[in-house]
Amino acid sequence: MSQQVIHILDENTANKIAAGEVVERPAAVIKELVENSIDAGSKNIEIEIAEGGIKSIRVTDDGQGMSHEDAQLAVKRHATSKIRTAEDLAAIQSLGFRGEALPSIAAVSKFTLTSRLQAEALATYVEINGGIIADIREAGAGCGTTITVTDLFFNTPARRKFLKTPPAESGHISDIVTKLSLSHPQIAFKLISNGRLTFSTGGNGRLLDTIADIYGHKVTPELLPVEYSNEGISVSGYVAKPVLLKSSRQWQTFMVNQRVINSRMLAKALDNAYFSLLPKNGHPLAILDIQIAAEAIDVNVHPQKKEVKFSDDQRIYRAVYKSISASLTAPVSHMQAAATVQPGPAASISPRFPASTGKDRYSNAHKYIAANTSENSAAQSWTPALWHEENTSLAEVRQTIKQEDQLRECSEAIATESACPLYPLGQIETCYIVAQGQDGLYIIDQHAAHERILYDRMSRSTGRVPAQQLLVAQYLEFTKDDCNIITGNQDTLYQLGFTLEQVGPDTMRLLEMPVDIPLADAEEVLRRVLQLVADMHQPTAQELRHAYLQMAACRSAIKAGETLTMRQIQALLSELYTTDLPYTCPHGRPTIIRFGPDELAKLFKRT
Repeated sequence: MSQQVIHILDENTANKIAAGEVVERPAAVIKELVENSIDAGSKNIEIEIAEGGIKSIRVTDDGQGMSHEDAQLAVKRHATSKIRTAEDLAAIQSLGFRGEALPSIAAVSKFTLTSRLQAEALATYVEINGGIIADIREAGAGCGTTITVTDLFFNTPARRKFLKTPPAESGHISDIVTKLSLSHPQIAFKLISNGRLTFSTGGNGRLLDTIADIYGHKVTPELLPVEYSNEGISVSGYVAKPVLLKSSRQWQTFMVNQRVINSRMLAKALDNAYFSLLPKNGHPLAILDIQIAAEAIDVNVHPQKKEVKFSDDQRIYRAVYKSISASLTAPVSHMQAAATVQPGPAASISPRFPASTGKDRYSNAHKYIAANTSENSAAQSWTPALWHEENTSLAEVRQTIKQEDQLRECSEAIATESACPLYPLGQIETCYIVAQGQDGLYIIDQHAAHERILYDRMSRSTGRVPAQQLLVAQYLEFTKDDCNIITGNQDTLYQLGFTLEQVGPDTMRLLEMPVDIPLADAEEVLRRVLQLVADMHQPTAQELRHAYLQMAACRSAIKAGETLTMRQIQALLSELYTTDLPYTCPHGRPTIIRFGPDELAKLFKRT
């Protein structure tokens, strides 16, 4: 007779195995406990931890609480009040629903639960050590529920040794509590770590106030509201101007029906909406909540409910992309544009372009750029002396003041004529433009600004990049690999303005090239395009067009070291003023910074 080798695990062992999926670290414990508090209708939730939650965790809420019978059932596996049948999984409204969290946590810790209904005089106290019930009794307590977890993983040392240091675990806890606070601004959260208040939120229901409570009040002026609704999908929240950048996605919170989730698809939609606005290693702040019918998502696809499955990913992607793009390109962006530049420890820079005053804001910018430099010869020839060691006569001082007044009047006249709210004061190192506006002093990188202007101008043209036919064809030598890339991407290269035909094993004849590229640069630019194709590994036409336009704008833009007249400077400012996104170049670098009165006062130690 064969020996039986398959047997059923006891409940305690099964709970410890389940805990491996649900409880991977202290932050996961807090996530499950806080989500239960949210489902209980709490208005105030307090989380207190010691040594990164490894030593102790306590979560207290003022929710509806549990009766004596329910408190005993809550710590049993698959006991839940959220669903009753499998059909309920198709339209889950609560954050929790499986009934696994409490027994899984209790199986790997020293666990106590105290809960009281408002209608009852006494609370119920339940104590469990490593999955074994030690005590159940009545106790005195306020309405709501308090759960304490100590010595996490005390009976599973193999798992405990994989935990990070207490500061690292505290960071994970702070991150998850932050996201839960942002997803439920109507609840007041408080996080206490080692006896010190880490942060608290007011719980007044206003998301912007919750963001200020968590990230600081200096953040809120740099945020743009997001409001979108179409095809049964609504997207709301806030995204940042390209100033609040992190090297990771730490400042990005995505929610679906107020459930915090991780989603590569949503992160990709966010990145694409910030197309050409950010440096390669930058991630902007974003808090977005997507509201969709419960039947259109499946939340039962991840042990910790961190991910959801959408019935139509493309609809969600389009909704998020369109909502963010609309916020970034709205007229308010001109008034609130900002740049991440801090020239000194006392300066906090956040430039703003004033709002447009008319539909056509170009104001003959091309005419000004082409203007003869003699039109402003007085301004060009005079350079004010900031300091002289020798004595200066009174007549010379008067002449200097007079010339300064003439320069100012000239600048004001140019600014008025161009309808741009900034008027130029001059150049620094023939690289940076200094201008004055109603709300402060502006410094503009002339190369980055012109890059943005050219990129936007070229991007507006649909279809093929404007090309010119060469009177004399150029014969170019390439490697075999480059020739294969050219022949395999003939259509894409044609759309970028290049027409080539192979006339030898390693020779190409260039017949057409983009009009914005000088003939002398044609071969170099073409080789860089081929390098982009090789580096990007089968890029889409849109990705390659974007990369090419970035390169073309950079090659064609005004360079550092070029001297500009006042009219040329004003023309540049006027054109920058007309772009949808004037505050960064196509590579994500800032084009303009502003010193407001407060920043200037700090720099001069007046505050």
